[in-house]
Amino acid sequence: MVANVDSVFQNLDQRTPVELLMVGCSPNQANECAIALRNAGQAVHVESAEAPGELAQMLETEPGDLVIVNADSKVLDKEHAIEAVRETNPSASIILMSGEAQKLVSFAADMELRDVVPPDDTERLSFAIRREHQTLLLRQQLARLRHQLRESEDRFDNLMGKSRDAIAYVHEGMHIHANNVYCHMFGITDTDDIEGMPLMDLIEKGSRKDFKKILRRHEEDKSFNSGVTCQGIDGHTFTVTMEFSPAEVDGEPCTQIMVRDQSLHQELQARIDELTNRDSHTHLFNRHAFMERLEGVLNQTPTPDNAGLVQISINNFSELRDSTGIEKSDQLLKDTAKILQQAADGAHTIARFGDHDFVILNADGTPLTTTAEQCLSALRNHDFKQSCGIQAEPDFSLGVTALPDNERISTHELIDRSCRATKHAEQDHASRLVVFDEAHHLDAPAKEADSGMVELIDHALENDRFRLVYQPIVSLQGDTRENYSVLVRMLNQKDEERLPETFWSDARIANRLAEIDRWVVRNAIMELVKHRQEGKKINFHILLSADGIKDESMLLWVCDCLREFKAKGAWLTFHFNENHLRDLIKPALALMEGLKKINCRTAISHYSDSASSAPLLQHLPVDIVKLSPEFITNLARNPQSQEKLAEVNQRLQEEKFKTIASGVEDANSLAILWNIGVNYIQGYFLQEPSSSISFDDE
Repeated sequence: MVANVDSVFQNLDQRTPVELLMVGCSPNQANECAIALRNAGQAVHVESAEAPGELAQMLETEPGDLVIVNADSKVLDKEHAIEAVRETNPSASIILMSGEAQKLVSFAADMELRDVVPPDDTERLSFAIRREHQTLLLRQQLARLRHQLRESEDRFDNLMGKSRDAIAYVHEGMHIHANNVYCHMFGITDTDDIEGMPLMDLIEKGSRKDFKKILRRHEEDKSFNSGVTCQGIDGHTFTVTMEFSPAEVDGEPCTQIMVRDQSLHQELQARIDELTNRDSHTHLFNRHAFMERLEGVLNQTPTPDNAGLVQISINNFSELRDSTGIEKSDQLLKDTAKILQQAADGAHTIARFGDHDFVILNADGTPLTTTAEQCLSALRNHDFKQSCGIQAEPDFSLGVTALPDNERISTHELIDRSCRATKHAEQDHASRLVVFDEAHHLDAPAKEADSGMVELIDHALENDRFRLVYQPIVSLQGDTRENYSVLVRMLNQKDEERLPETFWSDARIANRLAEIDRWVVRNAIMELVKHRQEGKKINFHILLSADGIKDESMLLWVCDCLREFKAKGAWLTFHFNENHLRDLIKPALALMEGLKKINCRTAISHYSDSASSAPLLQHLPVDIVKLSPEFITNLARNPQSQEKLAEVNQRLQEEKFKTIASGVEDANSLAILWNIGVNYIQGYFLQEPSSSISFDDE
């Protein structure tokens, strides 16, 4: 069967033009050759040189990679032409063209030419040119690959030499190469000494039998890890992890072994855990680590006796810092941490929970009030003026919160109760220790709202002293729009930003929350329009307070703001806290339905998936469900939490709700959420709330 000429070249690159130099040929011959190539589908650029002078001139500018020499030319000697081309380009591909092609085969072979073809057989000439063109491209590609290979080998040698990992290459049980780290690990001073040394010499004698089994396993499983007890040149033994993988050195197959000293790994892991779980300033547990331990206690059955929280706050810390400076106020925090550790006898989990707040997890059976009284007494009896060099004694308040006996409670609710008890202790100057009770649980204020704080709130409302901050809500499913959660801060007399928890309770008691909501809505829409005008696809998510939900004028306010700034409702998503919705179904339903009519989206935040959660989704026109941060707590280390979250997320998405995972604070949780298929994520791992919209997902 005769192969089709075109099929031979069907996989060749015909888009790259053939740069063809025809020597001893007339322009007509060159044109006929070009036409034949183009008819075959090959792009071509042809230059011709009929006389010696023209050839010399052309070779000065043309590389002459692919050359046709007309042996029948009467004005140009074929040998002279070949030598001239070779002189400028020794690797040129030269094809001889002659009416007596058969007689010139020996000559072509002696001159190492690529082919001899008759001029009247244009199909064969076209075939030869295309073949040599492809060969030329392959040679050029080969040259590039060889250059890249040399560079890769140089980079590999450089990286291996600078690698912190111990790496060696072994062939048939003998070392053929190793880096400095590997040699240093085994006490070998010169890397040349490792060549030819048996690998078994570096294995502890009692472990060699087991190591032979490991090597046999390597024959079946090319890549795996295994623990091995090794022995250095000086006889000392140590445990390592060896990672075996197939490799090749100088064209010979071998095995790459990467060795990691387990003792160093354990020390490094311990240091990482220390940095991850400890407050760098006081060396107490940080908030994240404390919440993990609290979650563990809450999940115990039965709950430990007398379990609960003791929260300690330095009420006048800001004033002391302003009057004495950062260095002395930092020393105050360190001294407070040491005193609490001593007073608690090291039996409890103690954490720095905020700027100047500490929390003790009481879970060893000691009565809660006993622990609190011991801490308060120790703090009062310490001379902070002398130890810290401050001008006034610190003012402490303590809140005591017991774990309820017959109530399932979340970590965040327990912390919320502890903060309320501590706040009441700060307000009640007759006593510095307050035990949380049902009255506090119902948010019945021990006193009226702080008049000074209410005055500050009113001043902020009247003089535009609130500030918006933004935290990105990032899509894991390819949503190209930029979503941001809008949060609020208040400026005090010193232009310092105050977090909502410092003024929210007083604002609620003084009926200012709805006014703050309206300020947030108007200013958020105004800011949103600025970015939309710049061409950014930005959406804002705004959380309404309980008072904002009950405010019958809220919908009209939103409509007026949209009209004032020429904004679209589709750019906004309003969030409703699940805890508020249980008591505010009717006003929430009316507000949601109104927001839907102006194309705003609605969301439930802090969704707990409790027994009372499902009816909310059935009766309210909700688009998005923002999961409670409790779903994310300890997610990476708790398979049960992962299964629960996956089940909840799948069910919500099957019911056509988009899902947001909030409280994402580590990379491990991020990977799990991506695998589970959550639509959006939000948390401090991505970015803390910022006064500017500058999130970069790169």
